[in-house]
Amino acid sequence: MKIKSKIPRFFLSVFTTIFSLQCQVLIAQDVIYENRIYSPSVRTVLFHPVGNETGFPAIRLRSNDRLMIRFDDMDEGVKNYQYTFVHCNADWTPSRLSKNEYLSGMTDNFIQNYEFSFNTFFPYTHFYLSFPNQNVGFKISGNYLLIIYEDNINKPVITRRFIVYEEITNAGIEVRRPTVVQLNNTHQEVDVFLSHPGYVIPDPYQDLHLTILQNQRWDNAITHLKPVFVQAGRVIYNFDNGENTFPGGNEFRVFDMKNLQVLGIGMMKTELNENNWNVYLFRESPRNRDRYVFWQDINGQMVIRRQNSNNSHIEADYAWVDFQLLVPEPFAEGNVYVWGQLSDWQLLPDFVMNYDYDARAYKAKIFLKQGYYNYLYALQNFSGIADPGPIEGNFWETENEYTVIFYHREIGIRYDRIIGFARLSSRR
Repeated sequence: MKIKSKIPRFFLSVFTTIFSLQCQVLIAQDVIYENRIYSPSVRTVLFHPVGNETGFPAIRLRSNDRLMIRFDDMDEGVKNYQYTFVHCNADWTPSRLSKNEYLSGMTDNFIQNYEFSFNTFFPYTHFYLSFPNQNVGFKISGNYLLIIYEDNINKPVITRRFIVYEEITNAGIEVRRPTVVQLNNTHQEVDVFLSHPGYVIPDPYQDLHLTILQNQRWDNAITHLKPVFVQAGRVIYNFDNGENTFPGGNEFRVFDMKNLQVLGIGMMKTELNENNWNVYLFRESPRNRDRYVFWQDINGQMVIRRQNSNNSHIEADYAWVDFQLLVPEPFAEGNVYVWGQLSDWQLLPDFVMNYDYDARAYKAKIFLKQGYYNYLYALQNFSGIADPGPIEGNFWETENEYTVIFYHREIGIRYDRIIGFARLSSRR
């Protein structure tokens, strides 16, 4: 009898593992493993650590750290939004783990927190979620993809990347002017080290994977570097050939529309027409030939605010924001976009600018929520990649934020642990 009772449990365990892996493959086929918005009704997705609205989405394993995601649904009403997580390898392909190997609690849950907009011309429903929570937690470190979907997993609404890391090593960053003469005035060199006394890495050249991010962007991440020096308990990435350099860019442009009845930074005028707010920013020009000028920015991020509001997330209104970039003739290289966190760091159709030959300017009207915004004008180059350099310029002095992530694939495990994590401003 004992043998008979164990056999069904064994097959049930095998079936559960196979089913979980099949579900993960199904998700991989239907979801893009990037930061994406799939629904046209969803606006203003904010994803950050609790208590740090411009922070990088990262939490320490087995800590009290939590992440917060917020978004608006312009369809109003209540929808059955659910969420789940997929563990990923260092290259953001799904790992070959079943969900019960990396998640504790329920693998799929409903978003139960929502509020309706209050005293706004544009009605919307505001949804929000923080995690880990009483329903779900994380067992292991690594890359994770948050998937928010409606009704079933085949209808993704939002995907967001984040990391869970372990504090078992010490990662360090030094940002300096490049040693390569050709890049000396336009780029920034990012030297990195990993100190790991007491933690064994048998083959750092094969087992370690380094990712370097500039201003929380994944589209231009450096991921191919191998160590230059390996010492006892220390791995060093210090190149002199430009492999570890980023274009310096320029300080981000700014506008502040926390109060639609008062002209904030960057605002030329506002109008209220037929229950629609229209915000007109000052006409702007390219800065690629200007001298570098420093001013404080938030490195492309955005913060939602309505002045004198108790809860900006439901009391901030939406407005049509008018952008104008003055250039004598259109660029031959490609389209021009308004670009930053406000566009998910992507070249989206809603953010493309059209050239007006009479005004001799690129123009765009973009639907945005009240708040404080950073942005740049980016050119779509021949490869289809965002390149703000031809419009904004590149300067080695620019203040940028850099993030380094160290992954380790230990012998005998089937996933990439994150054993090192650090962030640094280039001006520190």
